[in-house]
Amino acid sequence: MLKDYQIEVVDTLKEFFATLDSKRTAFENLPNEIRTGLGTDYLSFALTGTTYAQFSDRPKTGAGQLYPRICIKMPTGGGKTLVAIETIRAYQNLFAKRKTGLVVWITPREQIYRQTIENLQNKSHVYRQLLDQTSGNRTIILEKGQPIRQQDVQENLVVLMLMIQSATKDTNKIFEDSGGYTDFFPADNRHDLHRQLLEAIPNLDKTPESLLNQVQVKTSLGNVIRTLNPLIIVDEFHTMFTDNAKGTLDGLNPSMIIGLSATPKKEMDILVKITGRQLKAADMIKLDMHLFAPIQNGDWRAMLASVKQKRTQLERKAKKLEQNQGVYIRPISLIQVERTGRDQRGQGLVHSEDVRE
Repeated sequence: MLKDYQIEVVDTLKEFFATLDSKRTAFENLPNEIRTGLGTDYLSFALTGTTYAQFSDRPKTGAGQLYPRICIKMPTGGGKTLVAIETIRAYQNLFAKRKTGLVVWITPREQIYRQTIENLQNKSHVYRQLLDQTSGNRTIILEKGQPIRQQDVQENLVVLMLMIQSATKDTNKIFEDSGGYTDFFPADNRHDLHRQLLEAIPNLDKTPESLLNQVQVKTSLGNVIRTLNPLIIVDEFHTMFTDNAKGTLDGLNPSMIIGLSATPKKEMDILVKITGRQLKAADMIKLDMHLFAPIQNGDWRAMLASVKQKRTQLERKAKKLEQNQGVYIRPISLIQVERTGRDQRGQGLVHSEDVRE
C-alpha cells in the first residue's frame, strides 16, 4: 500500500524512535552519580554519538524538559495523512511502547481538518483501520470541546484533532475551566493535592491564590494535554514555527513533535527529505507540468496577470466539465511571495499585500 518514498519515511522514523528508546534505556540504567553528571535529561545523551547529533533544535517543554522536535519534508500531494498515521503507529510501538495514550493532531485548514477527522472516525476507512491495528481496536477520535476521561486515555488510543487556530489564537479557550475534564484533577477542596500536582507539572494553569494560600489547578483541556505528555503531529509545520507558535507547542508539554512540511524552515531539524522526483517516480504526480518564466524582464506583475488568465481559462473548463459530467475540479494558483510582515512592505521585495492588490 505504501509507495517507495513513504516506506523510506516510515523506515527512517522507526530507526529514529528505536534509537531514542535504546539510548533512553541506557541512560536510565547508568549509575546515579554518572547520570547526575550528565544531567537529568536523556535526550542530550541520546543524540550524542548518533547520526542525529547535528540536530540543533533543542526545545524544552513548559515544565523544563528537553524533547525532540523534528520535521519530515514532503512535497504537497505526497500523502502526508497516511505518513502521519504511520508516524503514530511507529511511535506507539517503538517509543511509547503501549497501545494507549494521547496523540494531538494539528491541521492547518478547515477543509483538511474535516476530511481527516471524517476518515479517522470512519471504521471502514484504511486510516482508521491502521490506527485500530495499533490500539487493538480501541481508538477514540475527539474534537475540541468533547469531554475526555482519564479512563479513555488509560484504555484507548485517543487522537485529539485541533485546528492550528485552536493551538495558537484560541489558546485561551482550550485553557478555560470545563466540567468535561474534572476526572484528571483532584477534588476542588483538596488544595494539598493541587499543590502536589503543580510541583510535578509547574506550568499548569491555576486560579489565583486566595488569602488562605489555597491554589487550584484549572480543569481545562489544555491542562489535560499538559499532564499527558502527548505525541503532537503538526501538518504544514512551517506555519507553526514562529516564536509564539513554538512557545504554545512547548507549553503543551509534548513528549515529541513530528511536523510535516513541503517548505520547512532552515532552523528545523529535518529527519528525512522527500523530493518531487520521488513522487513523480511513484506516479503521484499525474499531470505534465508547464512552467513559464516572467514575460517582461522578470516583471512579476506581468507574470501574475498571465497566471490569473490561465487559471480563469481552467475554471471555465472545470465548470463546463461539472455541468456535462458532474465532475468537480477547483483550479488553484499558489503564489509564493517574499515578505508577509506588516512592517516589511515597501522594501523592494514582493509583499503579500502587493500580490493581493
